[in-house]
This record gives sequence, C-alpha cells and structure tokens, in this order.
Amino acid sequence: AFPFACAVDAIFGFSFKGQPRPPFDSILAQLGSGRLPVLSVDVPSGWDVDRGDLTGTGLQPAALISLTAPKKCAVLYTSGRHFLGGRFVPPGIVEKFGLRLPPYPGTRQVVELGGWAHSCLVGNSCLVTPGSPPLG
Repeated sequence: AFPFACAVDAIFGFSFKGQPRPPFDSILAQLGSGRLPVLSVDVPSGWDVDRGDLTGTGLQPAALISLTAPKKCAVLYTSGRHFLGGRFVPPGIVEKFGLRLPPYPGTRQVVELGGWAHSCLVGNSCLVTPGSPPLG
C-alpha cells in the first residue's frame, strides 16, 4: 500500500518529443501501472503536445489539469476528468490568440471542462467553446 492518494505527473513539459528514454521510460511504466491515480499537469507525460500518445507508452491519467488553455492533444484525452487552471490569463493574451475560456465562478482558480468542447487554435493551445458534450 502507498501512503499517497495519487501521483502528480509533471515530468515532461509540453515541448516533449519522441519516445521516453531511461530512466523515464521505467518511471512512466510504474506510474501507468494503475496502482495509484495519476493527475497530469498540462500534457500527460509521454504525449506529443499536438498529437497525443504516439508511442502507446504515455500516461493515461485519471485527471488532466490544463494550464492557461488546453493544448491540442487534450482533444484526445478520454481517460478521466479534465480541469483548466487559467483564470490568470491576461486580457491581452486572450485577445491576441482569440481564446474563448470558460467562466470561473466566484473566486475559483480552476474549472472542470465537462460540458465544454475544444477546437484547436494556432500554435499549441486550443480555444474552449461552450455547449458541447464533455471530452471524456
């Protein structure tokens, strides 16, 4: 038994490319064993930011916490709950990239994206639009 309720995956950044090499390949295998729920930050480790889990060795987390805006690969995420932390996005960035982000009730800093759909934007982020079924 583990003394933890979950594992936080923030091993690779969104610029990760290729297949994980030692020692990270075995770390990902251990995290992906299903013994603990995994919460991935921004992009699940082992995933390409645009095209998802290309090698089949990336993590399939219980939750994905996107920062600022979901990345393109988030449209392929179906293994759990998806949250967005991005209330802090400056209005100039929202305007520059044409982001449509969900409302954040009250003073909340995180919102669950169930009920929101993603349509990809230029670059690495996606815009979020209301009214469509949940992602996963």
